[in-house]
Amino acid sequence: MNPILVLLIVFVVTLILGVPFAWSLLLASAASVCMIDGLPLMQIASKMYNGGAKYTLLAIFFFMLAGAIMQHGGISSRMIMFAKACVGHLRGGLSIVVLLVCMLFAALSGSSIATTAAIGAMLYPELVKENYPKGYAAALPVAGGTLGIVIPPSIVFVVYGSTTGTSVSKLLMSGVIPGIMAGVFMCIYAYLYARKHDIPKSNDFSWANVGKSLKEAIWAILMPVIILGGIYTGIFTPTESAAVAVVYGLIVSIFVYKEMTVERIKQIVIDSVKGTANILLLIMAATLFGYVLTVYNVPELFTSLMTSMIHSKITFLLFLNVLLIILGMLMDSGAIILIVAPLVYPIAMSFGIDPVHLGCIIVFNLAVGQATPPFGNCLFAAIPATKQDVVTLAKNVFPFVIILFATVFLVSYVPVFSTFLPNLMKG
Repeated sequence: MNPILVLLIVFVVTLILGVPFAWSLLLASAASVCMIDGLPLMQIASKMYNGGAKYTLLAIFFFMLAGAIMQHGGISSRMIMFAKACVGHLRGGLSIVVLLVCMLFAALSGSSIATTAAIGAMLYPELVKENYPKGYAAALPVAGGTLGIVIPPSIVFVVYGSTTGTSVSKLLMSGVIPGIMAGVFMCIYAYLYARKHDIPKSNDFSWANVGKSLKEAIWAILMPVIILGGIYTGIFTPTESAAVAVVYGLIVSIFVYKEMTVERIKQIVIDSVKGTANILLLIMAATLFGYVLTVYNVPELFTSLMTSMIHSKITFLLFLNVLLIILGMLMDSGAIILIVAPLVYPIAMSFGIDPVHLGCIIVFNLAVGQATPPFGNCLFAAIPATKQDVVTLAKNVFPFVIILFATVFLVSYVPVFSTFLPNLMKG
């Protein structure tokens, strides 16, 4: 039997049986590798090890750890207080606070799921208390959470950079402007929604209140500034910046805000190790999967097929966006990166598309998938805190998904939004 056919059959059957995605990739790849003549079985372990033993992937653990420290060490709550003081006086100010804090949290955690779960748990009760419709209130952290993989530091950007050999520092900076654009568009919609539905202000504006909250939040606000500033200026690499974020977060949480205990640190580290292990298993399994495809020239065949059908950059970008949006509804973001990026990368290069721009397009499309059923991760991450069902969440988050769609196509066809900051970086 054809090894590629075996690969696909085992992969699809195991998924249907409910086997976790990483294990489906691993079992399918192992079955196909065994059919390659003269290939030692040790190659399976070797290829997997090489996929996971990359220095840049250390950033995944540290960014997850930094996000957890931010959530449990009092850093997030200070950011919320400051955001309320600044925009709480606007119509629908609390909804704007949710979106702004999601953007700030994303600038530390690198994860959409973590952003949605954390901000949803902290702010959903307050939204309901201020008479926001429950469905809409639950949709806000879902919408803001999608930006967790766009605004740096982004774990998905790290995976893309590791997979394609693209500069991770430049990839991270490519998400800054698009992420802020999408966040601003969402805030405008939230303001208009509040005016239409006569949602009141959260509080009166006071410079004294802003100053007081800024004094409390300054250490929290400096955290993303130090991380992004260090990456942008080249003072440290993304991996080093992740480690710096952990150290800084611990110092602030323990000695300034005094809300972090030894027992809590222990649990945070354990949870971060578990989360990182799941991601690394997926990366290693996908590396073996990609190796099998390469042995049988699948990337070359796919490239030839696509270039024979698609003759312009505009058409290719349209095809890529549609493909990624569909896949984003059905698969995990990391899995899509690991499988799709090696296939579309050579085609994009043939059309002269900047690899950093390509990475931003791919990741932004996957952000849309985080909020779309049936498998939108942010939708499910919001359920425990909001107690709203997936249908209600999907219905209320739909206007924000339209905003994300519009931003995706804007970023796709106007490269300067994603390449401006990376092109200014040293090196």
